[in-house]
Amino acid sequence: MGMDRLAIALMLCGAAVDVRAACEEPPLVQIPPAEEIDGNEDRVEADTEAYFQAMQEYVNCIRTELDAAGDDASELYRRILVQRNNAAVAEAEAVQRWYFSRFPDAATTDDPE
Repeated sequence: MGMDRLAIALMLCGAAVDVRAACEEPPLVQIPPAEEIDGNEDRVEADTEAYFQAMQEYVNCIRTELDAAGDDASELYRRILVQRNNAAVAEAEAVQRWYFSRFPDAATTDDPE
């Protein structure tokens, strides 16, 4: 019985957050195995670039929601937005590592050290 109440509480909190936060997370980009990339480089690059652009918009949306929430927002709401932001950043970093594993030449940086 306790788990049912917890599940209902989580659904209600999630619904409240979804109503206020209109940010929509983009679907995960599909980067094929290395042996399937040959001849598909342009499509994979375009799909990955579109993913990163959509993810940046998602993170910007979350940060805008967080800023707009201000001091009136509940601690739970703010914590959920921060968790969504952190999860999005972690996912994008993982996709970047995944992409670089398929296109190692793209991993070079222009930053002088």
